[in-house]
Amino acid sequence: MAARLEPIRWAPSALVLAAAMPIGVLAGLDPRLAVFAVLGLAFATAMFVDLAIGVVLLLIVVFAETTPLAGPVLSFTKVAGLLLALAWFARVAIQPDGKERLIFAAHPVLTYVLILFLAWTTVSTVWAQESGAALTQASRFALVAVLYVIVYTAVRGRRQAFWVIGGFVAGAAGTAAYGLVLRPEADVGTGRLVSTVQDPNFLAATLVAGFVLALAGFLAARGQPALRLATASAATLCLMAFLLTGSRGGVIAFGVALLAAVLVADRGRGKVLLAVAGILFVAVGYFTVYAPDDVRERILGATQGEAQQDEGRFTIWTVGWRMFEDNSVSGVGAGNFEHRSVEYIFQPGTVFQSDRVIDNPGYAHNTYLGPLAELGVIGFVLFAAFLAVSAGCALAAVKAFKRSGDWQMEILARGLVVALAGVLAADFFVSAEYNKFTWLLLGLGPALLGVARSEQHDREHGASINATERPAGSA
Repeated sequence: MAARLEPIRWAPSALVLAAAMPIGVLAGLDPRLAVFAVLGLAFATAMFVDLAIGVVLLLIVVFAETTPLAGPVLSFTKVAGLLLALAWFARVAIQPDGKERLIFAAHPVLTYVLILFLAWTTVSTVWAQESGAALTQASRFALVAVLYVIVYTAVRGRRQAFWVIGGFVAGAAGTAAYGLVLRPEADVGTGRLVSTVQDPNFLAATLVAGFVLALAGFLAARGQPALRLATASAATLCLMAFLLTGSRGGVIAFGVALLAAVLVADRGRGKVLLAVAGILFVAVGYFTVYAPDDVRERILGATQGEAQQDEGRFTIWTVGWRMFEDNSVSGVGAGNFEHRSVEYIFQPGTVFQSDRVIDNPGYAHNTYLGPLAELGVIGFVLFAAFLAVSAGCALAAVKAFKRSGDWQMEILARGLVVALAGVLAADFFVSAEYNKFTWLLLGLGPALLGVARSEQHDREHGASINATERPAGSA
């Protein structure tokens, strides 16, 4: 028996040696390549040890991938995503509880809706004028859908939920700090903060979610002063950076999130109202007194240039609606909004800034209008159903944690609901159909519900065991 176990004992050493040899060769060729290889190996190892750690690491990579500090080390977002997918597959195939954590087992309706949506997106390549663009869009949806499933599989308990939510908050706070210190701007003279996200509107939506989840973490960290200090600092950074984005869509999303916080709050709604009033006082005071002139004018009053920009977005939305009316059932095909939009400019009806569509065609600037125009009413209904069921899972998780008396997880679930409300409101002004952060937050909905159900099963199973082991005749 001892001889049989000996090779197993030597296996880790053999793997380390096998990895060390090529790294040594790389060190001789270029020390930087060796450093990158070591970091990549550590990255892959952490992902295979725990999927939740892998999700957190991927979040860090996505938040930091555009920073000059990242350099070539963090330019492999796709490689990191592939490693995470492989780690997920290994967990499902090898670990005993892997198949039990497949989303189909717990949420068949949600799974069917997601599969049908992906299938319809892929099938749209048949009638799309630009089939290559349709296939690219379908692959993007497939990738974020895999991330959605991985998040559900990774968050199998309280600890993993804390890690993933904490990773999102840390990433949002980090990108806020980076923007506040280095102040990269979208365009010279605009004064709008973009930080690592490189778009002020996307950044605003991300910071709203980070701010809300940081506050939820602060409330859930009762009795832990160090964690409370960290979450309070993260919330402050997110709020400060958000105020510099100059995003009116972000302001609407922020207001929706505050309203959702009041509606979602159960116990202590009065305290939530006071907190919301204080936050609004700070925000309004900043915009009226301390904000840079460009940001203040953009938020509080539209200049002629801002009005033209609004009319440009209005033109894009008008084109998108015409596109839907002309192809109401099937749409023009995934990813074909950019290629077909110019056809719908030259129709009766007033549109402004038609040159914006003719010279620089792009996305719909609306997460809901885009799928409606590209995938028709069938694709839009499937997409909307997926969003609704995912958000509904988050609400169900709130109720489940409340019934079980798990106040910490209840607060985090309520924070997720509020964050989703803000992000989905912001998505009305940007095309975020396949934004990684949005899909990650959506994936946390069924994941937290799964944690709540797992805890309830453990309590009931423990109670039944205790009842079975209780001596006969005992009270």
